[in-house]
Amino acid sequence: MSADFKAVIFDFDGTLYDNSGIAKSLILMRLHRFFFMRAERKVRTSLKGRDFETPENFKREYYKRAAALVPCSQKRFAFWYESRYLRHMQKALGQKKFRARPKTRELFQALHDRGIKIALYSDYAMIPERAAACGIQSDTLSLCQGIYSSDDFGCLKPAPRAFLQIAANLGARPKDCLVVGDRDDTDGMGARLCGMKFIQIKTKKPRDVLDGSHPVMEWEDFVETILGK
Repeated sequence: MSADFKAVIFDFDGTLYDNSGIAKSLILMRLHRFFFMRAERKVRTSLKGRDFETPENFKREYYKRAAALVPCSQKRFAFWYESRYLRHMQKALGQKKFRARPKTRELFQALHDRGIKIALYSDYAMIPERAAACGIQSDTLSLCQGIYSSDDFGCLKPAPRAFLQIAANLGARPKDCLVVGDRDDTDGMGARLCGMKFIQIKTKKPRDVLDGSHPVMEWEDFVETILGK
């Protein structure tokens, strides 16, 4: 498999750890902010695949829509999201059930040793902090050539611009890139729109498979395929 690509773009949530049940955990930990979290999820879903060209444009529209659903001021929602919610998510990932996938360090090291570039691309920011919370240490992240969130680009998966920019940053042509993620409607669709390969990782909560042309694998099987080369 490793001979077929020169760069790998890993999704974070659901891929490097199984995020099944994370929404419930977040709500139970902060029941008094239920309406904020519901608005966040609803708006993110409604904007899926939209490209706002700049982070500022994205945040403006995102905060406007979410604040209207709470309801609250846009300034208040922005403060909650940036100063409270992401920290709250980081704390939730410290729970035992959200541990990092096994052999993540060995996998990244094997790819790095073969000269294969690695990037992380998540829907949410604070990736290093959230990775550390679920057990992925800085020495593992140091093997990545890029760590990105949707906030960095001003667009949400599966908008192709972010995938193409990450590939360019890695110095790889789209056709030489592999996207590894748990969701076919975001990670997989983004890969297909850019002519990239895609492998879908199974989670405890079954995910839809929209296009049957890509492999759907257990994490352990994917890792062993790479390490066995």
